[in-house]
Amino acid sequence: MTGPTGEGKGGVADKPTYINALESQRQLFGAEVRHWRAVRKLSLRQLSKCSHYSYSQLSRIESASRAPTESLAERLDRVLETDGALLGIWRRIEREAAMQSDVGVDPLLGLEWSSTPASTVEIVSSLWRADLDRRDFILGAAWSAAALVDPSRRWFADAGDLDISHTGIRRVGRSEVEVMWSMARAFADADHHLGGGYARATLLQFVNHTVAPMLGGTYDTDTGRQLLTAAARLTGLGAFMCFDSAHQGLAQRYYIQALRLAKAAGARALGAHILADMSMQAYELGRSDEAVALAEAGHRAARDCGSPSTAARCSVLKARAHGLAGDAAATARALVLAEQELNRADLPDEPFWIQFFNEEQLAAEMLYAAHDLGQATQVQQYAPTVLKSSAGMQRREVLAATTLAASYLPARRGTGNVVDVDMACQVLAEALPAAAGLTSARGFASINAVRRQLAEYQAVPAVQKVEQDFARFAGATA
Repeated sequence: MTGPTGEGKGGVADKPTYINALESQRQLFGAEVRHWRAVRKLSLRQLSKCSHYSYSQLSRIESASRAPTESLAERLDRVLETDGALLGIWRRIEREAAMQSDVGVDPLLGLEWSSTPASTVEIVSSLWRADLDRRDFILGAAWSAAALVDPSRRWFADAGDLDISHTGIRRVGRSEVEVMWSMARAFADADHHLGGGYARATLLQFVNHTVAPMLGGTYDTDTGRQLLTAAARLTGLGAFMCFDSAHQGLAQRYYIQALRLAKAAGARALGAHILADMSMQAYELGRSDEAVALAEAGHRAARDCGSPSTAARCSVLKARAHGLAGDAAATARALVLAEQELNRADLPDEPFWIQFFNEEQLAAEMLYAAHDLGQATQVQQYAPTVLKSSAGMQRREVLAATTLAASYLPARRGTGNVVDVDMACQVLAEALPAAAGLTSARGFASINAVRRQLAEYQAVPAVQKVEQDFARFAGATA
C-alpha cells in the first residue's frame, strides 16, 4: 500500500514519504503534524505562514530530525485544530527523552553505514568499494533509482569467484555460521510479527560489529560460501527492516551490499529474494518502472536456479508494480503466472527465507494489487481469507485490514464502489489493537491513509469514535 505522501508543487501531497511514528514519540509527533496538515489541506509553506514557524523548521519536525518545543506544539494544535493532541505527544516526548538520558538509549544505534569495516568491502569486490567511495551514495539520505543500475546489471554480467577462501586474523568455523543462520531466523520472525523497527538496531549492530569482522577472518572456500550467504541474508534482512521503518536511503545501501555478498557466494536464490525485496521498496516509494525492472531481474534469477516460490513472489511484485501504474491487464497476467509458479513449488524444499510465501501470502498480495487498481469488490473478496490467516502477524493484519477499510471509501480512480463509512470505521477500529507494539512505517502509513479518507466525514459519530480510539492507541493524549 502506498503510504503518506509528501508536498508537491502546488498541493499538499504527491511524493511518497514514510515516517515511522511508532518507534518514538518524536516520530509520532512528526507523523501527526503531517497527517493533520493533509486533513486541513495545507502545504508545508502554508502551515509555515499560518504558524509563524519557518518552512525548514517544520520540515525537520515532520521528519523527526528535530524535537518540537512546547510552544510549537501548542501553536500547531491551534492552527491545525487538533484539540490538544500534539501537546499531549510533546509531553510524552519529554518523558521519553528523560528515560533515554537515564539509560543511554540511542534509538538509531547501529545505523551508521560508516561503521562497516573496510575488510568487508575488500572481500566482496572492487565494485562495492567504488560505490562506497561515492559521496552522494554514502551521504544521501534518500533512495536513488540511479544507484540500482550497476549492481542489478552486474548481478547477471559478472561471474562469481570460484575461490573465496580468505586468510585473516581469526579462524571462522561452521559453528559460527550456524549461529548466524539461527540469528537470521529469529530476526525474520520478529520482523514478520512486529515490523522492521522492533529489532532493526540490534540486527544492524550485529551485522556491523560481529558479522563484518568474521568476513575478514580465515576460512576455506566451502565455509566462505556459507559465511557470505549467511551474511547476505542478515544484511538483506537489515535492509528490509530499514525500509519498513522508513530509513529508505540506508535500506538501499544495505540491499546493494547484500546483493553483492550473495553474488560472491554464488547464492542465486537468495539474490533473487533480495531483488524482490528491492522491487517492493521501489513499489512502496511509487517507482513502478524500477519496481518492474527489479522484479523481472529477480524472476530471471529465481527461474534459473529453480526456486518456484521465489519466482512466484517476483511475479506478484511485478503485478503490484503494474497495478500501481494502472495497467490492469499486465497485473492480471503477472498474477496468473504467480499462481502457476506457486503451484509448482514444494515449500519444504525451498530455502527457509522464502517459505513464508504461501497461498495466504499470495492472497494478501492480490488484495493489495486490487486496491491499487481501485477494485473494491475484489478487495472485499480476498480480505476475509487474508485476515483469518494473519493471526499473530501484526503487520500483515494491519496492512490487510486498512486495505479493506479503504475499499469502503471513495476510490481515487472513480470506480464507483459503494461508500460505507460505518463499515470502514469498524474495520479500522478492529485493526488498531493489532497495531499495538507494531513498529512498521508501512503499517502506520496505512492507518493514516484511511484516517485521511475518513476526515471528509468527521461529523459522523463513527469517525469521531475511531479518532478517539486512535488517540488512545497512539498515546496522543496526555
